Amino acid sequence: MPSLSLVLIVTFVFCLGITVAAVLVSRQLVNTYNSDVHKQFFYYLVAFYGFAFYAIWGQIVARALLASIATDAAVIEAVASFLPVLGVPFLFVSWVLLINMAFAMAGKAPRRAWLLAHALVLLLLLLGAWLAVPRTPPEFLDANLQAIEAAGLTAAELLYFVTFLGVLFRLRARDGQRGGKVMVVFALLLFGGFLARSLVASLVLLNVGFGAPALLAYFGSNLAALFYLRARSDVAFKPVKAVAPSAVGMAHVFERHGVTKREKQIVEKICLGKTNKQIADELFISLQTVKDHTHRIYSKLGVKSRMQLVQLMDAAK
Repeated sequence: MPSLSLVLIVTFVFCLGITVAAVLVSRQLVNTYNSDVHKQFFYYLVAFYGFAFYAIWGQIVARALLASIATDAAVIEAVASFLPVLGVPFLFVSWVLLINMAFAMAGKAPRRAWLLAHALVLLLLLLGAWLAVPRTPPEFLDANLQAIEAAGLTAAELLYFVTFLGVLFRLRARDGQRGGKVMVVFALLLFGGFLARSLVASLVLLNVGFGAPALLAYFGSNLAALFYLRARSDVAFKPVKAVAPSAVGMAHVFERHGVTKREKQIVEKICLGKTNKQIADELFISLQTVKDHTHRIYSKLGVKSRMQLVQLMDAAK
């Protein structure tokens, strides 16, 4: 038992680390590109991990705590089986954001009809569960409740992912957008992440011994899409840029904070909305050198992102 507890603790730490890294990286993308796609993806990840911690780790912790005070096994199962239901609102919000992201990826605003459709789907899910439970034999329900919950949530999420892909491909085929290939690969990686976590959920139901690896796989299921988007955003999006920076104001900021000549050049390029690769090419320096200079610029000026740097330059007088 001590070794199992240690495994769970280590797994929790890794899951927490994955969550923090994913949220920070996606937030950095929002601050760099300020696009609706990055914003919707950031909120999607927050909602997804909210569900994962509330419904999955909440269930694990509840079982451990109740078992430690010698609670009846039937009570433990009832409480643990009910917790995922309480986490469903987080999951449902992530599904709504998924559809909104499809519209953003196609350069469109979500329609009001879609919001009504989301509400209708949620009502149908709740109504279906309310009608099905009383008509199901209690002995079958007790023995298969976790499998029923997992199957129901997976089926609903599959419906949303099919809708997500359908909206994206339909709109992109009709109205070609910049970076189309990047958005398609990103969408397919997201869908692949869904398939992966659905598979590992099935493995856990078959054999609880898959628990720790399955948890790590579940929490890491969106990382491929996230890091692909991070690597390819320069192709599909333009970084933030200054609106109307004052040359005199920028000069005052540079002098006050001891910004070097090379660093000034990089700040000016950033204010024009240039990517790191474009800056490197135009200044005939390596991409890593641009990143090193940018890090020092952020430290000197007391900012943490391109967006804050651009806002500082816009406000300089």
